Amino acid sequence: MKITSWMLVFLFTEFLVGGRLWAQKADLGAKLGYPQMVLYNGKVVTVDDSSFEDRVGTIVQALAIRDGKILATGNSADIRGLAGPKTQVIDLKGRTVLPSFIMTHEHPTDWAFQEPRAITHVFPNDNVVIHRWLLGPPKEQLASFEPTLKTAVAKAKPGEWIIISFNYGTDYQWSKEAQQLFNKSMTKEWLDTLAPDNPVKVKSGFIFSVVNQKAIDELHVVYPTYSVISDTIENSMLPLDQWLKKGYGFNRQMEPDVMLKDKLPMLAQILKSEMELWTSYGITTFGSSPYAYKNLHALDYLDKRGEMPARFGWGYTGPNWDIDTLRTLAGTLGHGTDHLWFVGAWGRSSANCMSVPLRADWIAKNGQQAADNENRCVFAPGSPFRERMMNIIKSGLRIATMHSGGDKDIDYLMDIIEQGSKEAGFTIDDIRAKRHAFDHGSGAPRPDQIPRLKNLGMLASENNTYLWRETVVDKAEMYGVEYANWVVPRKSMTDGGVMTSAELDKPRPEKLFLYLTKGLNRTNDIDGRVYGPRERTGRIVQLKAHTRWGAYYMLKENELGTLEPGKFADLIVLDKDFLTIPEDQIPQIRVLMTLVGGKTVHLASDLASEIGASPVGASTWREPVPAGW
Repeated sequence: MKITSWMLVFLFTEFLVGGRLWAQKADLGAKLGYPQMVLYNGKVVTVDDSSFEDRVGTIVQALAIRDGKILATGNSADIRGLAGPKTQVIDLKGRTVLPSFIMTHEHPTDWAFQEPRAITHVFPNDNVVIHRWLLGPPKEQLASFEPTLKTAVAKAKPGEWIIISFNYGTDYQWSKEAQQLFNKSMTKEWLDTLAPDNPVKVKSGFIFSVVNQKAIDELHVVYPTYSVISDTIENSMLPLDQWLKKGYGFNRQMEPDVMLKDKLPMLAQILKSEMELWTSYGITTFGSSPYAYKNLHALDYLDKRGEMPARFGWGYTGPNWDIDTLRTLAGTLGHGTDHLWFVGAWGRSSANCMSVPLRADWIAKNGQQAADNENRCVFAPGSPFRERMMNIIKSGLRIATMHSGGDKDIDYLMDIIEQGSKEAGFTIDDIRAKRHAFDHGSGAPRPDQIPRLKNLGMLASENNTYLWRETVVDKAEMYGVEYANWVVPRKSMTDGGVMTSAELDKPRPEKLFLYLTKGLNRTNDIDGRVYGPRERTGRIVQLKAHTRWGAYYMLKENELGTLEPGKFADLIVLDKDFLTIPEDQIPQIRVLMTLVGGKTVHLASDLASEIGASPVGASTWREPVPAGW
């Protein structure tokens, strides 16, 4: 082809202008700061759709991260063009990127002492605390308990703590049997005989435990009046003196506040390790009460040192409930740091009481006392807990991270919100701005409560694990199978314009995608039956619940929950496309990479090898996990 003079002029002009523009672009990037990381050639699901529909929003090929936040999203060519000489550039090779997951009712401070991985990672040689997990079916666990404790006592120094944990099985298949054997056989007197010189705590899950006298003596040093053991004792019909005599409880405060009372850096490392474990499955933000003051101190310890591997929005659960204390706390709502902030308070878990009667055959099988316990509402007029919750509302605080049960107590909760707000002079807009919430969804809301929830601007953290095993089955047996639709009614709430968020409420982060799938099919693993089929949702609703709606619950919708410029780069890279793979493959999804604020907190070995990096996070731990966990 012959090159004419005008073509030479054109090419020379393009070279000058294009080169000048590129030089200006490079100079501007150098001045403002190049991105530290670019991810390209992927399927980046931003979840920027704000509707309640099954619409996911914008999907792009690439994103750039600078100073912990998303700098830009777009096509691969444009985003790669932002990279500087030191930018880490990662070819996703078509993989899916999602916002990382937010669990709005989750207890890593509990799970750290229930599952074996984190504490074993920090204390691999039984230093500080001797911890044993009983393995096999429940009867085998009980048979091995005494020799296990004797062996631990023989190894322990005088005064050294011993924890022994019963095991519910990998799929919680032994939870009822193990709990029944535990309740029937475990006594304080037995522990006193076996371990006279060592404080001992024996656990069945994190709610149920028995301790010996040495442990009670240690507890009494820290809590002379037992004033903050309320989350245990208030759920019991026993008076305090009988509770102490039996050695029951002291569940959440014992490990952090007593066992590790003078070992804050060690406690911090245990909690850090537990959060690292959860980030390896894509979960980077938690909402929960810390339940023990040392847990909050340990989280603060990590935060001040820049060592928080995840984010934690904490709720206040006592012990002081006077109106002046609550008014002071109300002034801190939403305040804190990027990794640790205050999200609300609650004065008592709501009860399981329902507005429909228990089935006669269930009462005949379980007895009238069991029926009376189920029918007991803790927020009913005249209850001291109602007054506590009323003070929370009147102080200007928000109710959040609260366990909840049946629909009747949720009626009472909404009565409290309306009455307390009226007495305090709050308008309906003031009420909606608080975003009051209740969690779990084991029996609420019922359909006619949803418009009222919407009017009050309330949210609900819903637990798909209830659809997995006993909870929904038990609810159907207690009230009738038609009421299974009241267990995690996410579809009805979504259709009614009420945001729902997500939780596991079990120390099983590896089952996250299994539990998510239960919201799609509501198929129970015990009997294979579909419970409440009209409440099945599409996968995008589940995704929104796990991301953008969770951020709204956590008061951080401007910083978290979607992959948009200006928000924190909290994201996960998956090995499968969550949006398109067959539903039965969703539980097998692996998280290959997790970023929190642009920092890699988890990187699986296969992706690490591919991009020329070293693996990061809990997947690199070498400590063996006890069989069956």
